[in-house]
Amino acid sequence: MRRRARRAVLTTLVALTLPVAASGAFVAAPLPAALLDRAPVSSLVVLDREGEPLAEAPSDEGQRSLPIDELPPDLRVMLLAAEDARFFSHPGVDVRAVGRAARDSVRRGRVVSGASTITQQLARRLVPRPRTLLGKLSEALWALRLEAHLDKERILLEYANRVPLGRGAVGVEAASRAHFGRPARALTLAESALLAGLAHAPAREDPRRHPERALARRAHVLGRALALGLIDDTAYQRALGEPLEIEPARAADELALHFVARARRLAPARAVVIETAIDRALQREVEHIVHDELGALERRGVGQAAVVVLDNHSGDVLAYLGSRGWHDDALLGKNDGVQALRQPGSALKPFVYGLALSRGLTPATVLADVETTLATETGSYAPRNYDQRVHGPVRLRAALQNSYNIPAVKLGELFGPDRVVRLLRDAGFASLSDAPEHYGVGVVLGNGDVTLAELANAYRGLANGGVWSPLVELRSARDGRGAPLPLVASAGTRRFLPADAVALLTDVLTDDPARAPAFGVDNALDLPFAVAAKTGTSRSYVDNWTAGFTRERTVAVWAGNFDGTPMRQVSGITGAGRIFRRVMLAAMGGLAPAPLVDAADFERALICPLSGLLVGSACGHGLEERFLPGTAPRERCHTHTRVAAAAERCARDAAEALDLPPRFASWARGEGLTQVEGRVRCGPATTRVRLLSPVEGDEFALEPGLPSGQGVPVRVEAAGGAQVSIALDGGPPRSLPPPFTSWIDAAPGPHALTLLVDGRAVETVRYRVD
Repeated sequence: MRRRARRAVLTTLVALTLPVAASGAFVAAPLPAALLDRAPVSSLVVLDREGEPLAEAPSDEGQRSLPIDELPPDLRVMLLAAEDARFFSHPGVDVRAVGRAARDSVRRGRVVSGASTITQQLARRLVPRPRTLLGKLSEALWALRLEAHLDKERILLEYANRVPLGRGAVGVEAASRAHFGRPARALTLAESALLAGLAHAPAREDPRRHPERALARRAHVLGRALALGLIDDTAYQRALGEPLEIEPARAADELALHFVARARRLAPARAVVIETAIDRALQREVEHIVHDELGALERRGVGQAAVVVLDNHSGDVLAYLGSRGWHDDALLGKNDGVQALRQPGSALKPFVYGLALSRGLTPATVLADVETTLATETGSYAPRNYDQRVHGPVRLRAALQNSYNIPAVKLGELFGPDRVVRLLRDAGFASLSDAPEHYGVGVVLGNGDVTLAELANAYRGLANGGVWSPLVELRSARDGRGAPLPLVASAGTRRFLPADAVALLTDVLTDDPARAPAFGVDNALDLPFAVAAKTGTSRSYVDNWTAGFTRERTVAVWAGNFDGTPMRQVSGITGAGRIFRRVMLAAMGGLAPAPLVDAADFERALICPLSGLLVGSACGHGLEERFLPGTAPRERCHTHTRVAAAAERCARDAAEALDLPPRFASWARGEGLTQVEGRVRCGPATTRVRLLSPVEGDEFALEPGLPSGQGVPVRVEAAGGAQVSIALDGGPPRSLPPPFTSWIDAAPGPHALTLLVDGRAVETVRYRVD
């Protein structure tokens, strides 16, 4: 035993004297460039927008380390008291400590204390050496070299970031979170003393396994600090009496796992810290919303969803959920629905409508929603509307907001697949990489695969006036020395639509009443602030989408199943739309929504709702429409005219006639209108005013889980000048102005709807709601 002590004394003396003698050239040589790189010992840390860790991947050594740039004052004091009281007095090797260690070891016949300074311990971590005579010599030389090139505060910080402190934690920050569940800057003096004391023997004095040893070590460190004058007696007594409160071991706060995985793939190879813009509170709320809504939609065959939330100004990704159930293989939970390629359905329509508005069309332009067959390279193509009906002449505003497919396809045919695909690529849909003829005019209905990230950023481009710019997924990355690393250079901005056309398109997309005929009142897109939004449903209910924006935020949602299993009659409004509504409300929490458009930028005109021209004397009630300056119609409506009609065909001396182009003839016949002298006019008076919806015996099913206010569609065939009203279940009449469409509340049970003309009941139909 005494021989071992004498050998230890000799070792420490040699370790002191030889490095000093040989300090010259070695100590003066510059430090190796990679010496202070933390990458080998640091885990990869992904931070949220507040600098708090979202996730941490262990280092190559299986340890966790969170480097900090500034040492909290209490921890600084306690580390000095515990490990190196003369740190600021010695040159890296403490001669007095070596002498004391040698004396104590000789007296006890064994090694009872070490003489390694903080600088030597750092040298041991930076350049590991065996615990031999030569190893001690090398350690001392490296300590002197470090002191020659680094100031004391830098050495102390590097040590604090590298010292093992138990529970797989390296460095005071990781250890503070592992033992106390909070950052090092939030520790008390007593907790700082306990943490500093763990450097002595992390496993033996682990406060969870050996609390009595940890407390004894804490008391020793506090006593050293008091004796050295680093703390006063009041602070000492208070810290000594503080109970030991160790954070119970708990599962990691698993948030944004798909985004964390993506951030790690995007990060530079030598990155140790990645800074993102993820809003932790919003991310947690998004994950809760998806879990909650999918629980309600599971019985309709909806198994998965993905969500992304963007800051429109900066492009920051604020929330990112690739799917639910990361650990559930049955749900394919590791699939990232934000990056998956899927068909977006009608969610692409706003872009072709924006193109139309930029080429001279207006929200009042009449489009033909009639039976249509198109010749394509693969054969005839007959588009169908979602409701399996045609609606005749429809204004552009109504066609987009009710998501009619046929008018959209006709616009695609008007501009051609080449122009439409080029626009979509300019808007950021890089996934549409095939030749335009591969998609054909069906591209406006979303027959090409895109990602939710592309869709979200394209809608953000609309929010920014038609200018695309890249997303900011990573704010910064730092290497093991804390130096910034260059991120992958991203493309610059580009304009894909004129700003004035986008402003008018936004006005259309925010028009809730215009979408009511197809989606009802109080639908998922009817929020307490203006939102420009659009839904999409792919073929056979395989995918559905909702995307939309305010001035401040863009939200995009996909719902469906990764294995392609169709949902059961779930559309964008009833599936993804439910999630979209709640996420948008959360994303706008605490923000004062700015106006999406400035109404002063538009010209206004009173138009005929059927022709889109200025309202004429025979049109009855008109509608106010908005136009870009100089584009409002100058012509009066000639669609509504008065013609003589035979008494045997009409009850009145004159009947209303609609002067419509021939392409509407088949639609008119289907609606009960007849062709007379090249014009479409109403038939006999007994059929001039009638209910087209609902009809006798109709049954309507309430959609479970949707907000209150679901409605039954009402559509009346009537002349423009007729004074039409409806009465439900014998209640008071309610006026129904042109275009004679509306919705009535869908209250469960049987109902009777009466149609009145000039105050006289002409028809009653019975229907029920279940």
